[in-house]
Amino acid sequence: MEIESITLKNNQTINLGKISILVGANNVGKSQTLRDIQQRMQIGLASKFVLLKEINFRKPHNFEDLFTNLKVSDSQHSIGQKRIVGINNNMTGQDSFEINFEHSKYQFEQQPNLDWVLGNISKFKVSHLDSSSRLNLIRTTNSFNPDTEEPANILQNLFLQKENEELLKIAFNEAFGMEVMLDYSGLKDFCLRVAKEFPEIPEDPRKAYLITKDFNKIDNQGDGFRSFVGIVLSLLFSKDRIVLLDEPEAFLHPAQARYLGKWIADNSDKLSGQLIISTHNSNFLSGLLQSDKKVDIYRLNRNEDDTTFKLIPPEATENLSKSPMLSSQRVLEAIFHKAVIVCEADADRIVYQTVSTLHHNNQEILFVYSHNKQTLKDVASLLIATQIPVGVISDIDLLNDETDFKNLFLAVAQTEISPELLAKRTEIAKSVDNTSEQQALDKLKENVTEFLEQLNKSEHSFGGAKGALNRIRKETSKWTFPKKNGLEGFEDAIKPRVVELIAELNEKNIFIIPVGELEGWMDLGTSRKNNWIVLALNEIFAKKTSERLIEFVGMILNKVTKNVA
Repeated sequence: MEIESITLKNNQTINLGKISILVGANNVGKSQTLRDIQQRMQIGLASKFVLLKEINFRKPHNFEDLFTNLKVSDSQHSIGQKRIVGINNNMTGQDSFEINFEHSKYQFEQQPNLDWVLGNISKFKVSHLDSSSRLNLIRTTNSFNPDTEEPANILQNLFLQKENEELLKIAFNEAFGMEVMLDYSGLKDFCLRVAKEFPEIPEDPRKAYLITKDFNKIDNQGDGFRSFVGIVLSLLFSKDRIVLLDEPEAFLHPAQARYLGKWIADNSDKLSGQLIISTHNSNFLSGLLQSDKKVDIYRLNRNEDDTTFKLIPPEATENLSKSPMLSSQRVLEAIFHKAVIVCEADADRIVYQTVSTLHHNNQEILFVYSHNKQTLKDVASLLIATQIPVGVISDIDLLNDETDFKNLFLAVAQTEISPELLAKRTEIAKSVDNTSEQQALDKLKENVTEFLEQLNKSEHSFGGAKGALNRIRKETSKWTFPKKNGLEGFEDAIKPRVVELIAELNEKNIFIIPVGELEGWMDLGTSRKNNWIVLALNEIFAKKTSERLIEFVGMILNKVTKNVA
């Protein structure tokens, strides 16, 4: 069986392909989607949906195709009935039921959907593998007689398919640097054994047993080994099944999670079933993205009780993961956060993230940085392309340059800027340009005096002195006063317009710092950012944070997701 589409309670319909990856923040419905599917296929129409409204299954061409991988035989109890036997939902044993074959065939021919198979045939066509159930998939099991019995679990299937054992061996060795093998030399049971390296094992089980019995069973190994092997085998034996895989990264180290993600994508052509994965791990996602084989990645966003699925374009995740601007940051983690705030510099990011954590208990919204004001738009665009709600924090001198202002607005708001908004910015910029040059000259004198004192104290190397001079040159501007003083740096006549414009931009997730720049939040007796940041963090951790700063960050956390449609 295969799901063609699912419909949510908000009537959004999502078409599903061979492999679908569900990502997003905590509690948005990733795992619940899997549970809704599993319950409907296991129990039938009596199951109660939480997130979904409808599941539309792709109808096979022939009635007989519904029984692929199932054993069909005449009932021993009722004439006209057929007994259906197959491996159960957790893939650890057999289950069976009886149906009226002719009536079922009539339903197949007459009904446009497959609702009538739910709870009976469909329960053999789904596997829900969460972090606990997959640990039991590969426990030691009884052997069986292939001539008279059907395989009842993963290991019995593995006994019949040597090629899948070879694929498992390769994957396990590449992931863990260890070897794994199916041991049937005990005759009464099948088990998996692991070793750093196995010696040559004789084909004769009587001779093989004397060697293999001394190697560890995987039953007694760590959860990482068992979970990895359980996932790999369940996918290799997924023919005509819908495999619902919840948090495959559980129990795995980062490198192993990356390998598993890449292995799943690389081997997608060998996996005959349909796969729906819920993940909350950037390492697993990174592995998927490293493969040349593409999979569908859906980001789930939740606003109150409304969950939406948004397909992330393949190039969006690739651009995000390979962006030089973000190479020093664990930016793929953004996909698993409720929203992302982009700051100009790392110092800004550190302060705002720390305040959000300590004063607002924020764990769901991530702060990153773009290196400068001009690249705020670029980083925001990369993140928005992956369907993540995004906000930006900018110094107040963003209002100085029309091009920077327009480009950032377009990137974040995803709409053209109104003439009225542009007119306000122009009016504000002109008011600053018309101010007396004496203020700029006074600021220049202040900066030069401070620089000379630093030179006299030997606080600069030659390179550092050149950098300081460059900063002084940049700060010799009429915008220096608004940037250092925020709203108080504007003329009284224009100040209401500035407040009005900042409020409008807040509603578009563009957050202008009302005190001008980061250092404006706290007067710590120094204007050098590298000194200021250390003192500021000490104040924040000592719970001496400015109330205005706490309120500013709280406002951002509150608005960033609500302002996104």
